[in-house]
Amino acid sequence: MTKGTRLLRMIRRCREVVAVLRITLVLAGALFAPFSAHAAHVADCHTGLLVTVVAHLDDDLLFVNPGISDKLEAGWCVTTVHLIGGANGAKFDYVKLREKGTRLAYARMAGVANDWIESTIVVAGKPVHQMVLKQQPKVKLLELRMPGGAVRGGKVPLGLMWDEGETISTYPLNDDGAHSTEYSRAQTVATLRQILEPATAIYTLNPDTVPFVEHPDHIYAARITRVVAQSLDHDVPISYHVTYPTGGLPKNLSAADTQMKRDDVASYFAIDGDDNGEHVFGEYQWDGNWVARRYWTESSSSAAGLEFRPRSSNLVNEFSSQCLTSPGRGGAPTLDTCSGRPTQNWHWQPVAAVPGSKNNSQLVDEYTRHCVTERGGMLSEEPCQKDDAAQKWTPWDFGLVYTPQGHCLAAHNGTLSAGRCFALTAESRWAPTPHSQWTDLREQGALYGHVRGTVDGRRPLSAVFVQRREDGPGFNVWVSAMSRLPTAKPWYLNAVPFDPHANMPTCSGNTLCFDSVRFLLGDFEGTGRDDLMVIAPRNGGTAFWLMRSTGVHFAAPQLWLQTSSAFTPGEAQQYVAGDFDGSGRVDVLIAQKRPDRTLDLWVAASHGLNGVAPRLWLAASGLQDNSRLMPVCIGHSKQEGLLAVQSVDSALTLSQVSSNGRRFEKHMRIRVYPEFAPSLAKVVVEDRAPAADVLILQPSGGDASTSVWRVDVGLLDKPANIGSISEAPYADVVPALVNHKGRATLVLFTRANAKLGPYYFTGGAPGLISYDLDSGHLGLARIWAGLPGLFSESLWLAELTQ
Repeated sequence: MTKGTRLLRMIRRCREVVAVLRITLVLAGALFAPFSAHAAHVADCHTGLLVTVVAHLDDDLLFVNPGISDKLEAGWCVTTVHLIGGANGAKFDYVKLREKGTRLAYARMAGVANDWIESTIVVAGKPVHQMVLKQQPKVKLLELRMPGGAVRGGKVPLGLMWDEGETISTYPLNDDGAHSTEYSRAQTVATLRQILEPATAIYTLNPDTVPFVEHPDHIYAARITRVVAQSLDHDVPISYHVTYPTGGLPKNLSAADTQMKRDDVASYFAIDGDDNGEHVFGEYQWDGNWVARRYWTESSSSAAGLEFRPRSSNLVNEFSSQCLTSPGRGGAPTLDTCSGRPTQNWHWQPVAAVPGSKNNSQLVDEYTRHCVTERGGMLSEEPCQKDDAAQKWTPWDFGLVYTPQGHCLAAHNGTLSAGRCFALTAESRWAPTPHSQWTDLREQGALYGHVRGTVDGRRPLSAVFVQRREDGPGFNVWVSAMSRLPTAKPWYLNAVPFDPHANMPTCSGNTLCFDSVRFLLGDFEGTGRDDLMVIAPRNGGTAFWLMRSTGVHFAAPQLWLQTSSAFTPGEAQQYVAGDFDGSGRVDVLIAQKRPDRTLDLWVAASHGLNGVAPRLWLAASGLQDNSRLMPVCIGHSKQEGLLAVQSVDSALTLSQVSSNGRRFEKHMRIRVYPEFAPSLAKVVVEDRAPAADVLILQPSGGDASTSVWRVDVGLLDKPANIGSISEAPYADVVPALVNHKGRATLVLFTRANAKLGPYYFTGGAPGLISYDLDSGHLGLARIWAGLPGLFSESLWLAELTQ
């Protein structure tokens, strides 16, 4: 070893010693330092300070984000307060495990190393565990480490402290299990008030609900935050976030936000879980089905009012798509078509009960102000009596409702019932609005085409569907023949490894992930076989990846077209496959959103293995930016045009858009159909067929069946009812109109009405049911062989907005 080398090593060691001493001194000075003094050295928060107050260490990740990451990206400081360390009698080791998980998730959110400065600070005389992200000190976590309650009944310490005046003891503040503290209601208010005082904005959970629609800990955390915020000397905007019920609402985050959030949440559950976070990559059970959603209401700290403020909602049966409807005073509630009538508005009103108790709420009819009562197993409306046990309900998480006598509210054959609570299916599941996850018209399931080409002189029709993978954010592509025998086979396996310790996005560049892609099926090469096109963000623009069909599988993706930053998936309402220029090859339409809330229509023409840069075929089309577009033959033109589905003055509107091979015609043929509710009408048209039909599906209202109506696509004539569907409920079908063996055929991608599990409420395998159109009428149902996987894991968003 040379003298120079020894000298360098000595210098490095000296620097390390100095660094250690500096850190030691900082930690020693920070230990039990006042909150305000310690906060001063952390970061420059002049842009703004967001303080988020939640109950548990995953609530902020699941229900509030990307609200937090958006503020951090905008230059704000973000402080998150976790009131609860562990719930339901958890040991202290579990508290530390959860904190380890949240540190990993926040480091990933910030895109820096998972390296934190931990200390104990004093806030209003109480020790609080603080964690500051070293490479991004604008991120701070404050852990009060209070005990939590059970998710589904039992002792709720936070509620007992807040409502009953009890004092609760925290978990230890030191890693060695020493130095816990106690909180009364007044001490909790004082501590949280000092934390909220410098906030520019406040986020918390939902105070205006009842157990067990949401976790009791969630509710008390939000109510405490509301009360403390109201005591501040200045006005601060505050956002209240819905928690559990979001899993039954439509996805409302962008693809980019969803993918980022799934990364963060999966990193957390890789620590706090037993499956490396894998359950987070699915939509069918809790944790996973909250990721693509964020629902909240805006208020302010100056908004006066009670801790709880009832919110009006509907009770919609998710199997039959019917609304609970009031008969008026003294009558028995029934089920009817959801129409927005005042008689379909209800709210839950809490009654006096020990926190965590069941039978804690009244079901109040907002039209009559009476309460739904159960006597002898029969339901009726009576004047509300707060002490009447016959009026004390137990609303449950994930949409179940228990009656005062412990029955389960359900819909059977279109009739309201209260029966036994075992082997429950979606008939016992309720949503707060008709516009739920199960009526989201943007969702696509299977695509249909001739991916096998010509086989034995025939061109067999196949269903192509994509399934989420359980081991990460990738997907598998399956192909099934229309057969009564099981024929589904994987045609492409797209595994995407997930590293919970990475601080970079899992899905970027050439990596294709389920949440951030959309799919098209068509003969882009002109070979006679339909190929799969996968559309994803890439390099600031949009990448179109061609997966060529070999007749027995899809080849690996090859880049068909890369656009400039002028075209991003976040601005494309929809992509449509059609032969718009009449070349015999399928092109791609890009329906681009405009600032005036209409669409520009661009076409990327196909040259076989490559696409041509998009050309503007119709500017300022006049079509609303939430339109749904479908390729269709208009008249005898060899170029396909479009059928646009819109809502105009709350009525369904169909518009024809013709192509001359170089552009779309500005003048459209338009027909308004006021008899159909646009938000519930599922519209399909046969692709590439002259004199095609348009079919409109909507709930019948009288039961779980679906009414089917026919319109001539060329004439846009008066709709004719051609039958009804009873084999699968409206909410569990994704329809398509195809040509099968030379006949127009309605095909339904369906969900089996499976038994609900304790932690998943969207179970059920996918399947196919078809109906030939016989002389303008709906033929008999053909139920094809079941498909592998889960229905919920095969649904993806084809459009941005509805």
